[in-house]
Amino acid sequence: MKFWSLTILLAIMCSGYLHAQDPAVFNHYIQSPVILNPAAVGFADEYRVMLNTRAAWAGFEDAPRTLALRANGPIGESFGIGVTLLTESAAKLQRNKGQIDVSFRLKFGEDETGKPTFRGGIGFFTELQRFTLDADLLNNPQHQQGDPLAQEYFDGANKFDAGIGIYGAYREHTFGGLTINNLVENRLNNITGERINDAVNFTFLLGHDFKVDSDVTITPSLMLRDVQGAPFMMDVNVQAGFLEDKFLAGFSYRNLGSLGVLLGARLNGFQLYYAYDLGFGGLQQYSSGSHELTVGYSITRQAMRDARSRRARQSTTSG
Repeated sequence: MKFWSLTILLAIMCSGYLHAQDPAVFNHYIQSPVILNPAAVGFADEYRVMLNTRAAWAGFEDAPRTLALRANGPIGESFGIGVTLLTESAAKLQRNKGQIDVSFRLKFGEDETGKPTFRGGIGFFTELQRFTLDADLLNNPQHQQGDPLAQEYFDGANKFDAGIGIYGAYREHTFGGLTINNLVENRLNNITGERINDAVNFTFLLGHDFKVDSDVTITPSLMLRDVQGAPFMMDVNVQAGFLEDKFLAGFSYRNLGSLGVLLGARLNGFQLYYAYDLGFGGLQQYSSGSHELTVGYSITRQAMRDARSRRARQSTTSG
C-alpha cells in the first residue's frame, strides 16, 4: 500500500481511539453523568443545557479539539430525553456526532423524610458519526488519485452505534451505573479487511457522598471503562463540595498516566466547571496538558411549577 494510504489509516485509527474514549475523556461526568450513561437523562428531575469544550495535548500542532452541546430533561413522571451534538478536529480529520438518549425512571421505598429510598433509571442511546478528511489533502503530492481508502474519508464515512445503561441512587448519597457500549456498530474495516474485536464493552461508575458537616461534602468515585479501540481506563476521583455544593474542588488519577484537578461553581442554576489534567508518560515532554471547560444552566421542574404559581397569583392580584 502507498505511504499515503498508511497515513490515512493511522489517522483513522487515531480517530477511532478518540471516539472510543470521548464519553469518558470528558472529566465532568460526575457533574453530568449523562456523559457516560443514557439512563441518567432526566434523573435529577431538572432541565439542563451544558456546553463543554476540551483542548487535549496542548502544545501539539493540530491536537484534538472537542466541542459538545448537551440538553436533557424529564418528560412526565417516568421518562427522560436528551440530545447531544459534538464536533471534534484532530489533525486533518473532522468528526461530527449526533446522539439521542432516552430513559425510563422509577422509584422504590420511602425514607423518614418522604424521599424515595432508591431512584433508578434504564436508558438507551443511539448515535451517528461522520468522519471527514480535509479536502486540502487532495493537493498533497503524496496523495494517490483513486485511492479508495482516502476517497471514502474525503467523501465522508458514517458510523452508527447504540448502547443501553442502568443508573441509580440509594438514599440520595450512593450513586452509580453501568453502560453497555457498542451494541450496534457499522465499523471501519482494517487494512486486512477484517473487522475489529466484537467483545462486549462497558462503562461503570460508582460514588458516594459523605457529609462531613452542614457545609462540606466529600465525594469519592470510581470509573471503569473498557470500550472498542481503546485501552482499559480507570479513574479514581475525590471531590469536595462547599456551602451545599455551591463550590467544588477535586482531583483525579487515571491509570493511563495522568493526574487532574477540578474547580467549579453552581449558583442560581448556572454552572461553571474547569478541569486540567497532566500526563506523566512519554508525551509529557511535548505537551503542557489538557484543558476542559463546561458552562451550563439547569432548572428543576419544581422551580418551574413554583414560578408558574407565582405568575398566576400575580395575574389574579393585578386583575
